[in-house]
Amino acid sequence: MSGLPRIWLLLGHRRGDNNQLLALGEALGLPFETRTLAYRRSARLIMRLLPSSIAHLTAASRATLGPPWPDLVIGIGRRSVPVARWIKAMSGDKAGIVRLGHPRAPSNWFDLVLTTPQYPVPEAPGVVTLPLALNRFRDPPAPTHDEQTLLDSLPRPHVLLSLGGTAPMWRLDLEQLDGALAKMLRSTKREGGTLLVAPSPRTPVDAINRVSEAIANAPNARLLGPDVRYPVAVADADEHVVTADSVSMISEAIVTGKPVGLIPVRRDLRGRLRLGGDPEGNALRDPRRFWRHVEALGLAGTVDAPRKGHVPDPLAIAVAEVRRRFALLFD
Repeated sequence: MSGLPRIWLLLGHRRGDNNQLLALGEALGLPFETRTLAYRRSARLIMRLLPSSIAHLTAASRATLGPPWPDLVIGIGRRSVPVARWIKAMSGDKAGIVRLGHPRAPSNWFDLVLTTPQYPVPEAPGVVTLPLALNRFRDPPAPTHDEQTLLDSLPRPHVLLSLGGTAPMWRLDLEQLDGALAKMLRSTKREGGTLLVAPSPRTPVDAINRVSEAIANAPNARLLGPDVRYPVAVADADEHVVTADSVSMISEAIVTGKPVGLIPVRRDLRGRLRLGGDPEGNALRDPRRFWRHVEALGLAGTVDAPRKGHVPDPLAIAVAEVRRRFALLFD
């Protein structure tokens, strides 16, 4: 085709999802535009009644969708599926659709589905299962002078504890977290180094308070805030410990090539009722599939026995698949 293709990324309110979309958009090496979608409170009902419309979007979001239509639209999450299909229809069926994650829709609705092992997406010609979630910070930002000064002042090795929080059907296990903290504090006290703790926006206040109390009198531990950006802390760490609720955080730790240990999380009541005992026996997103995957490949271990291993770059795989399937756009 003549000229550069027009690429749209359909962003939402979840930072992890948006970072995966932006990672792919940036790695494609072409200009792209973003459309941030917001949904009406009755979005689920409207999607059932009008599955091919954009009536479940707020008026402000609908107003951002108009010609010139994209050649390629990339999205993630169930609620943006009707939006992508509507855009394709409005473009005269010219726009290609790439979906990340688990669209919870027939794969033949899309040109390419890039998924990861926690999702039960059936094998199909247009489905590619990536080994890890896409990581926007493979090349982390350079530390600022203040960030570098702070990190240099803390004895090495640096062990980074990345705290997640509430996820669909999963919760932090505070007893597991307490036990992991105690082990890491004993280890850094005995062997030297510093325990750095990075909470996320999803981390419950009670978990942050428990961590703060546990490390309050430990000279070898520090709770990170805005003084060190998370991608900088991830790149700096010599070892990673991650609460297992977040596939994105686990993936970000693994791609550093440093040892990774996971802290188990627990199912909430809804998770116990819907997920059952065997992750292969349900048709829902289940992070236990992902834990089995990384453990089987030797990419992650436990707090007591962290592991590291090599895995193909998921972003490179994703870019290659997009360029192969939409070759005419990238000529």
